[in-house]
Amino acid sequence: MNITPLNDLPLIKEMGSLASALGLESYAVGGCVRDWSMGRAGADIDFLLSGDAAPVAEELVKQHGGSFTRFGKFLTIRVFLENGRRVDLAQFRRETYAAPAALPDVSASGSVQEDLKRRDFSVNAMAVAILPDSFGSVADPFGGLADIKARRIRVLHTGSFIDDPTRLFRAARFAGRFDWQLEEETEELADKCVKEAMPALLSRERLRNELFKLLEEKDPTEAFTILRNLDAYRFFSKEFIWPSGAAGLAGAMPRLAAIAAAMGRSGAPFLESLKLPGKTVAAIKRTVSGTYGKNL
Repeated sequence: MNITPLNDLPLIKEMGSLASALGLESYAVGGCVRDWSMGRAGADIDFLLSGDAAPVAEELVKQHGGSFTRFGKFLTIRVFLENGRRVDLAQFRRETYAAPAALPDVSASGSVQEDLKRRDFSVNAMAVAILPDSFGSVADPFGGLADIKARRIRVLHTGSFIDDPTRLFRAARFAGRFDWQLEEETEELADKCVKEAMPALLSRERLRNELFKLLEEKDPTEAFTILRNLDAYRFFSKEFIWPSGAAGLAGAMPRLAAIAAAMGRSGAPFLESLKLPGKTVAAIKRTVSGTYGKNL
């Protein structure tokens, strides 16, 4: 099967030509492929290469201006082009986890299939070839296209939520965004993850980041319903509430203010636990006071 990218086609073709000139395989990977297969533009495009991405990054900067930063531990490069566009490049990778909820140890791998194996869900474990002679060819070793058709979220292996409990919140977020269901075994594994309190092993910063991603969704109500039904609210706070009407607000900060107001006396400790800058917490408290007439 072939998939045609629905946005940024000139950049994607340029990336493929640069990689081809260097003798590298190259793919667009992850969420953009999921979105293209559904007839949607991909918000972010990640590029995957079979070798060191630095020569490609250097050539991009040479052609377009800008700069790039290497993250050697993770075999990734982030390019900031002069026109403001960000481009993320990565080498084929494999991951191992020293302990549940630990950040992964990353090393180079030899194939796109092995790289896709490390990803969260089947619908995000797909890649589209972008080399000139194979442009649009899809790598889908875990049945992501079938799961999109079936409207389900499915993890790739039984230890997925244990390796990375943030996947629990991502599963709810994607299911809520697309009005999908958790596949039966995936739901059982998510329930086990919660009962064994695996998300409690995550740093507060990582939990906060997942909460903010939820709050930035167009309407996160269904995602929060999934988390509530799993009894996963408690990892944000024992008193956490997703208040009615919060979905009508735009953006994470107004919604966070609504949550803090609904939590009453627990609102201030909750905000402070998120390790946000002091000025941000103060601004949210002022919003709660001005909008909801409550002092935290």
